[in-house]
Amino acid sequence: MRYLLLLYCSFRYITTKRWIGMNKYKHIIFDLDDTILDFQDSEEKALKQIITLYELPYNKQTIACYKRINDGLWHQLEEGLISREEVLTTRFSLFLKEFHIDENGAKVEAMYREHLNQGHKTVTHAQELLNALSKQDYKLYIGTNGVGKTQRKRLGGAKLQGYFEQLFISEEIGYEKPNPHFFYYIFDALHTSRKEEFLMIGDRLTSDIQGAINVGIDCVWFNPKRSMPKSCSPKSTYTIPNLMQIMDLLEE
Repeated sequence: MRYLLLLYCSFRYITTKRWIGMNKYKHIIFDLDDTILDFQDSEEKALKQIITLYELPYNKQTIACYKRINDGLWHQLEEGLISREEVLTTRFSLFLKEFHIDENGAKVEAMYREHLNQGHKTVTHAQELLNALSKQDYKLYIGTNGVGKTQRKRLGGAKLQGYFEQLFISEEIGYEKPNPHFFYYIFDALHTSRKEEFLMIGDRLTSDIQGAINVGIDCVWFNPKRSMPKSCSPKSTYTIPNLMQIMDLLEE
């Protein structure tokens, strides 16, 4: 009898632990770029079209020049120093000025975006993960900084839109991650403030992870390159190099 009681208690502990782990989170918010869709691939192809159009050398130095300017502007946006519109209308004018070309940034942005809209390559294991999660009771969402038309076209091109209950896009919301209001908008839209039920998954420490920390929800840093964060970087609840590890994490 004592043996049976111990066996029952052990079984109850294991199943209860597993039940709690799998049901703690109900709402999973995915970043889009470089978490679900391979933005680096899309960006590289679109940028090549612009560089070729203006007869610039297509090499590592030219690409690095653009990335330095673009990353700097996005960082200022995340800090709340400039608007999204300023990023999109000035990055190409600043880039081309480096090569002594005076051009309207908004005009170049429009051409670049036409090419970018066509990029819908998925990140490794993204569709496999979404398939697995969709068979369970999780509600999935996209929470992305970006332009609504572009993000919707790319997600639709990848045929992944059906996995998500809603898409929360910064241009349409009016706030960028890591601004807490980006997430408050989501809470309001879903009519819940139960933060313990949310999990944010993204690749950017300064927007996805910092944003989640700002509102007190758990977060997963997707770090496929196994980069070493700076000591001052925000600390994620979990870190994974492979998207399928999300399934293991949810079953802990």
